[in-house]
Amino acid sequence: MLQDVWPDMRLLENQLPFFILEELFDPEKIKVSSNNNNIERLSILNLCHNFFKTLMHIEGTDGNMEKLCASKVEHFVDFCRNLYLPLPLKPHAKGPLETLNTPSITELHRAGVKFKVGSPKNLFGIRFANGILEIPKLAISDETELTIRNLLAFEQCHCMENYINDYVVIMDRFVNTAKDVELLVKHGIVENRLGDSSGGSTLINNLADGVIVDSNDFYFAILCEELNEYCRTSWHKWQANLRQNYCNTPWATISIAAAICLLILTFIQAVCSVISALPSKR
Repeated sequence: MLQDVWPDMRLLENQLPFFILEELFDPEKIKVSSNNNNIERLSILNLCHNFFKTLMHIEGTDGNMEKLCASKVEHFVDFCRNLYLPLPLKPHAKGPLETLNTPSITELHRAGVKFKVGSPKNLFGIRFANGILEIPKLAISDETELTIRNLLAFEQCHCMENYINDYVVIMDRFVNTAKDVELLVKHGIVENRLGDSSGGSTLINNLADGVIVDSNDFYFAILCEELNEYCRTSWHKWQANLRQNYCNTPWATISIAAAICLLILTFIQAVCSVISALPSKR
């Protein structure tokens, strides 16, 4: 029953105004048992939160409820969007986008960028500092495309800010092939419930079909500039190549260190031989 109803609840064309749901559900009449067997009265906001955060696999959203007011929620899709957007959202990274070319995860890996799971409290908290790219965890499943597409449609038609839109764009830039998904899964950033890395990359790329980028007001503009600048530095690529291809195991590191020592000793021996061969002054 739930599996049949849940997809319809996320369709934008099926939404009921939230104030109607408030009238239908009186918190004084709704009682559910909590884990400690106490009877707890829940409002429609709390009921929606408990329901959607479980089915949408969203973590770290409990603090959002304190800032979310029922009068500001239009319907279920708007509520889901607010779960993805912790309030207030700081647009510190927004600005004009100089280029749409952003390195993929594989290209960033080859340039020596390290990956780390970001805070679950903000899906849009993608940060880059000191060669470390932090990306909040994203769960990919059969339901992901339906959810994101309806959030996109609502945002494009009714919202001033393009947070979902810009997030889809940056993830599309990060993921080009199955290898990109594999790297994200390896570092715990993506939970691929599809089981197939190719399917995961295809899903992410399909979400960006038809999405328009506002180059004058892109949320991840500064992030893109920082990543491009880092990848343009040849020294970072040389370091990464040495670490990934030649020092990827302890024995390989020992072998390289031994080879360097042997090279230095050979050079010293050659210098000593030249010096000893020179005629001595009397």
